[in-house]
Amino acid sequence: MTTRRTLHDPTVERDACGIGFVARADGLPDREIIDLLLDGLCRVRHRGATSADLKTGDGAGLLFPIPSALVPSSEAGLAMVFLRDERARDAIEAACRDEGIEPLGWRAVPIDPSALGSEAQESVPRIEQLLLSRPAGADDSEAEWAAYRARRRAERAGGAYIASLSFRLVTYKALCAADALGNFYPDLADPKLTAAHGVFHQRFSTNTTPSWERAQPFRMLCHNGEINTIQGNVNWMRAREGNFGTQDDDLYHPVLDETGSDSAMLDNALEFLIHGGRDIRHATEMLIPRAWERDEELDPDVRAFFRFNANLIEPWDGPAGVIFTDGRVVGATLDRNGLRPLRLTIADDGFVACVSEAGSVPLQGHGQVRRLKLGPGQIIAIDPDRGVQLDTDVMAALSRRIPYREWLDEGLVTGSAGEPVETPERDVTADQIRYGYTREELTMFLRPIAGQGHDPTYSMGDDTALPPLAGRARPLYHYFKQRFAQVTNPPIDHLRERFVMSTRTVLGGRATL
Repeated sequence: MTTRRTLHDPTVERDACGIGFVARADGLPDREIIDLLLDGLCRVRHRGATSADLKTGDGAGLLFPIPSALVPSSEAGLAMVFLRDERARDAIEAACRDEGIEPLGWRAVPIDPSALGSEAQESVPRIEQLLLSRPAGADDSEAEWAAYRARRRAERAGGAYIASLSFRLVTYKALCAADALGNFYPDLADPKLTAAHGVFHQRFSTNTTPSWERAQPFRMLCHNGEINTIQGNVNWMRAREGNFGTQDDDLYHPVLDETGSDSAMLDNALEFLIHGGRDIRHATEMLIPRAWERDEELDPDVRAFFRFNANLIEPWDGPAGVIFTDGRVVGATLDRNGLRPLRLTIADDGFVACVSEAGSVPLQGHGQVRRLKLGPGQIIAIDPDRGVQLDTDVMAALSRRIPYREWLDEGLVTGSAGEPVETPERDVTADQIRYGYTREELTMFLRPIAGQGHDPTYSMGDDTALPPLAGRARPLYHYFKQRFAQVTNPPIDHLRERFVMSTRTVLGGRATL
């Protein structure tokens, strides 16, 4: 019987964050959405961990459109703020006024600290909401742009973490376990609290320390996985700063908050692209593209979309499942490897659930359902204007919005590689020294590239045995092991000591173990 080899290896399987969204395709607010979000969050509790007090979690939260129960009108906005310094209120208000946003007053968010573990209770911030008036004459996009700029200004003053500042979305998150969030925030139990869609996240902290700020969702997404290219992404984004072509470029330095987790920095990049004028589906596909380069079956227009955008930003690669929303559209995508599961349930009445585990959001009572899953690089979006958009629908709309193929044919300049050039007449040694070329790079890298047309393949390190032991140490070990076999249960340290001493005698005192 032969064993089939696959990419999945159960011996290295690990749990990861629990993520998901619930939405109504018609975009109508509904109390049941909030209930399903809380229910789904509780069902992925096992995806997180707890501290030594057995109650402090890695962090959990919800992200959903601002409910009418929290604001006086649909034109108002809301900031969700974790205050560490009372003086931060003045700085946040001043930042809002600088962008034409009028602060209307603060509200202490009701909380129940008994829902937290002892460690979380020691670090709980003062949680308040600031009601905001939309800038005069601003449409939705302009208001969100002003809110983004106001938050950036306020962050410079410090003293607070602004979980959300928006005219569309509000974040309720805490350093707690998934099933404690609803108890910690009594707001979430208010029957008047409704939403057309929402995002939930239970964090599993793998390589960062849990904190209130690192709980998810962030301002526009939640993420399950790791961004393996994060240092390169940070460096490339830092290199672009100062060349965005907007006024007050220094306001966006740095674009990425490098004190945050990889997920937080992905969120920084996503919101920057969106506030620059891109649709959230477009921005998500730019950051987390599928494996398009060698897919011969890919639609030419879709290929042109990815080829064009590859010139603008590098991929944020790694095992990743991402749920995203801009307050109007909600959706999910997988990275090109597809190693983080996302399961879909689409009901006849327009209710849609997408979760990292099948069955986490049951939709009984909503008619017949279709059960699907996202594959590598695929995307789904729920748009009130277009309903449920599966992967082919999303990519067809994105790739045909602009004539990418024409633009590439007219404007893409490709360099030639491997063509011979004239030997320079002057000595280039000084240039090689100036730009850091060494003899090793010339012989080990440039020569194979020039001769074979690709990077050289070589081994990192050298596992050749030491000369005194090459071909001799293993036979000697077995010889002495057999010689000492008559000793009943010899201590291993004693056996090793006698083997080393005997080997040194045979090899003239040069052997070590």
